[in-house]
Amino acid sequence: MTKFFEVDDRDGPARIGKLYISKSNNTAEKAAASFIQTPYLINSSKLAAGELPIKDLGTLWETETGDDKVDEKIESVFSNISEFESEPESKPKSESELLILPRNQYTLTYPEEDYEKRQQKVYEKINEKEIIGKCPTAAVIRPIKYSKTIESEECVCGDECGREEKTAGKEIFAVEKTGSDVYIMESAGSFDDDSIGFFEAFLNVKERLPADTALWLPNLATPENAAVLIYLGADILDTTRAEVGGYSNKYMTSAGTFFLEDMTELPCRCGACTGLTAKELREMPASERYVLLSKHNVNALEAEITLVREKIRRGALREYIEGQCRVRTWLTGLLRLFDSSPLAEKTAPTFRRETIYATTAESQNRAEIRRFANRIMENYEAPKKEILVIFPCSSKKPYSISASHQRFIQSIERNRKYVNELIITSPMGIIPRELELTYPAAHYDTTVTGHWDLEERAWVGGLLEQYLIKNKDLYKHIIAHVEGPYREICEAVSAKLGISMTYTVERSPASQASLKNLRTAVDKIVEEATPVKESETHRPRPNLLKRGGTEEKMDQTKAIARYQIGPLADALFTEETTIKGNFPKFMLLDDKTQLAVLVPQFGQLAFSIAAAEKIIKSDKYDGQYTVTIDNFLPKGSLLAPGIVEADPAIRPGDDVIILGENVIGVGKSKMSGIEMNSSTKGVAVLPRHTKYIREEGN
Repeated sequence: MTKFFEVDDRDGPARIGKLYISKSNNTAEKAAASFIQTPYLINSSKLAAGELPIKDLGTLWETETGDDKVDEKIESVFSNISEFESEPESKPKSESELLILPRNQYTLTYPEEDYEKRQQKVYEKINEKEIIGKCPTAAVIRPIKYSKTIESEECVCGDECGREEKTAGKEIFAVEKTGSDVYIMESAGSFDDDSIGFFEAFLNVKERLPADTALWLPNLATPENAAVLIYLGADILDTTRAEVGGYSNKYMTSAGTFFLEDMTELPCRCGACTGLTAKELREMPASERYVLLSKHNVNALEAEITLVREKIRRGALREYIEGQCRVRTWLTGLLRLFDSSPLAEKTAPTFRRETIYATTAESQNRAEIRRFANRIMENYEAPKKEILVIFPCSSKKPYSISASHQRFIQSIERNRKYVNELIITSPMGIIPRELELTYPAAHYDTTVTGHWDLEERAWVGGLLEQYLIKNKDLYKHIIAHVEGPYREICEAVSAKLGISMTYTVERSPASQASLKNLRTAVDKIVEEATPVKESETHRPRPNLLKRGGTEEKMDQTKAIARYQIGPLADALFTEETTIKGNFPKFMLLDDKTQLAVLVPQFGQLAFSIAAAEKIIKSDKYDGQYTVTIDNFLPKGSLLAPGIVEADPAIRPGDDVIILGENVIGVGKSKMSGIEMNSSTKGVAVLPRHTKYIREEGN
């Protein structure tokens, strides 16, 4: 567990953090800056010249194969770092220099299966020297697998991953145990332009590392790929490829790499390019030209990483990545592989500060969107009404405040208590009216052209099909107030499931004729379900399930609660439960005790300690969304070192229960549960309310 690296901010897997080393070997600069901010770019030339506070202890062997030779090499290398053994931990130098630990150099002179045995000897020697924890350290890590296979069913990542996927009979990854602050992925540069090979190796490495360690991808970064690499989870990059490119007459930009001989103009205005034309640069002596090109490439790479850090702070890196990945085909492949991997869901927050701009095919595969669809299918329970009306989406959100949806609602207002409303849209899929405020349903924007590609149709149609199958025993009448591609999707689902739908749109959904058709269709269903009047003293009532105004408030609140915490939410809704306030400022009460309030900004409930106590007593409770702490009352932020165990299913932004031996509380998670379980630094939870639990008799 690291002592010298800490994550401050996240945007999915991308992170901003602090690595506690100085920026330079200069004594004055050391005193002024005790950390570097990640994502960080290491200047490879300065590193080679010894101008950076990074010390490389080299490799342990080259061609020797005998154990006696290995031992001799280990002793030789470690004799060079005896100076660190006597240093007190408080000495400034112990936090100023990153020590790259000696590594088990792989060669073809011995079989790969001996790698772990030899590496274990390295770890043992490192521990003997007691270097870990005294100064920042970096260890080289290579993508490897155990040669053994799993005999019984267990999860690929152990108990911490939170996945239910079983992998009996498959190979499993070795777990990294050196305790270093930084890990350097071996041979990362060899995977350039190989999306499948790189991502398999990257995922192999990433899943073996503690969450609070930094990952360095050497000899790979260019201005065009840096943003994607950081988005995947790289914390440190270097200028090797950018500098070498300059000596090959390559002119690098975030929009791609060009050969100088093919260029007419220089698009950059950095210090290396200002005042020069492409022709003048070509005509320079090679030694001068190479230096300027390398300087420009490094400037472009630094500018790109600076931009990426700013995007992370705004929570807007994903939108940038979806455009940037188009520069190279292998980068597009990386993003698609990431979206289909477990890493995407593990790192996706439950809400973001910025709007989701769904403008590419990859937007549909975002973890937030897939999670929203999955939770609707798994956790959402439709209110007990027998009429379903399907509406199209609107540009304004939440939908119910848009002009078109206001007209829809007015058209069915008098019989709305009998109607469930479902909105179909791309890329979100389907959105029940009760969840229209919940992130990301009210927090996305997309391009409207009237054209839906096959993937969009399959995604939305598939979700609509699943929803109708799930509620086949509930809905007796389905009205589709849609046109164009929306109607085509409904017709395809209707034909596949063998169910009938009534279509009510003429020209456009908001036209007067369409609204009249909608009102008439709903009125007709209600009238046909109404018994014939038998006397003047009794008003006939429709033989349809319905929900009143107060019940509809309860339905919406329960839908949001179940979306957040699943069936656990049922414990909060009893005969004593009431709703106070008007949408979107609901307050959930148990008699007079507040259980939760609806936060309109994200459409999520903020739970109280009383709600946590009811959830814990539920027979469905088994530690879900719970952070277990030592026996203390958190004041301010709850830091990772104070956490004993956290539910691996927790994601950043989740409302969580804080539980100690004599303490209970609620708060908002800043890390995932997996990060909490493996981190020793950083803010894990922002407590909202905490208190001591009173023991019986006291």
